[in-house]
Amino acid sequence: MAMIDEERKQYIARIQEELEKYGFKMDKEGNLQVVSCIRDIQYKFAKILNAQYKKYEKDVSKFFAKSLDEIDPQNIVPRLELIEKGKSDKKTLLKKKIFNFAKSFWSVPVSTGFGRRMDYILWDDNTGKVIGIFGLCDPIIGLGVRDEFIGWSRKIKEERLYNMLTAYILGAVPPYNQILGAKLVALSAISKQVIDDFYNRYGNTRTVIKNKKKLPYLVAIDTMGAFGKSAIYTRLRGWKFVGYTRGQSHFHLTLNGVYELLLEVIRKYGNEEVLKKYKFGQGPNYKLRVISEGLKILGLSKEKLTMHSIKRGYYFAPLAENWREFLLMKTNDPKFIAKPLEENFFYWKKRWLPKRLEPKK
Repeated sequence: MAMIDEERKQYIARIQEELEKYGFKMDKEGNLQVVSCIRDIQYKFAKILNAQYKKYEKDVSKFFAKSLDEIDPQNIVPRLELIEKGKSDKKTLLKKKIFNFAKSFWSVPVSTGFGRRMDYILWDDNTGKVIGIFGLCDPIIGLGVRDEFIGWSRKIKEERLYNMLTAYILGAVPPYNQILGAKLVALSAISKQVIDDFYNRYGNTRTVIKNKKKLPYLVAIDTMGAFGKSAIYTRLRGWKFVGYTRGQSHFHLTLNGVYELLLEVIRKYGNEEVLKKYKFGQGPNYKLRVISEGLKILGLSKEKLTMHSIKRGYYFAPLAENWREFLLMKTNDPKFIAKPLEENFFYWKKRWLPKRLEPKK
């Protein structure tokens, strides 16, 4: 059943209406334009997405300090905890609630990550409170700024992308964020424990798509700033600013009513087989496939509507001395340089903590 032109125009008008609610506009040629402050746009989407995690507050509030008076910055005792995968016992479920509730503090929309997942809580054992969290997931397959920096060909990337992870969320929660706790979380993410956890979790597994066993070495972590460059990684040991992304993604099409409209279009006029292939390994990003199919039916360009020009700073943290040689398949033997959590903590305590404890003039 073909869509009549009048209905197509109505759907496009509804999509335009949803985009304009959040600071975007589609011109007559179908190009996407940003018409509001980027921070305001991100904050609006965050209110939609992150508010859902507030439901855990009653169960986990005792693990979050309310003010600086409840903590002792000079006597922080950091402990990094990887949340168990696939378990549903009370302790694991509680940790998942703690991790999820922490997301509610973010002022930008939090991705859920995809593929492999390693979610961490950074504790202050002196107080029993949460300092912050970070989550690692499979990297984006197509990321030009990263691929050019590493020097990847498509074939080599297919083999060694497995040996990287992306921090899809990373930061400190109040009040630890007031003492540059986010920098401590970023240092924790590149500590030796994370390398060991990766080896233990994925050492005997096979890839989902090709059923292939790969070298279980994590040699690099990357991430992106929400608004260009990020203060978290500025001058921080172990993290390198590489450049900017192209300014292309689909968050503005999936976190509001646009995505639901495209689903409706596919169910009425498209190939519903697209909606059935949602599991990891059944093709590229599921939501992006839905967006592509829906926009195609409406005669709109996916390339134009995902190019929003909001460029994000790209950061790279090598965990091995010979990381480039490993990622280019010139060696199978990484020479790890990641430091223990305790050493990263003492560096943070000496280099960054005093800046926030100095009396204000």
